[in-house]
Amino acid sequence: MADETFLREHLALIRELAEQADPHIKKRLLALAEKYERRLRDQNRPVQNRP
Repeated sequence: MADETFLREHLALIRELAEQADPHIKKRLLALAEKYERRLRDQNRPVQNRP
């Protein structure tokens, strides 16, 4: 849960910085934000038990 909070807080910060950045940096920040979002999705995905 703490990791999820960390990811959400940093995702918000990255998006805020991207709004103020030049186009090249903005593109890189948004790519980083996508990685954080992917990690959040993977973290919230239910784990299937194997028989």
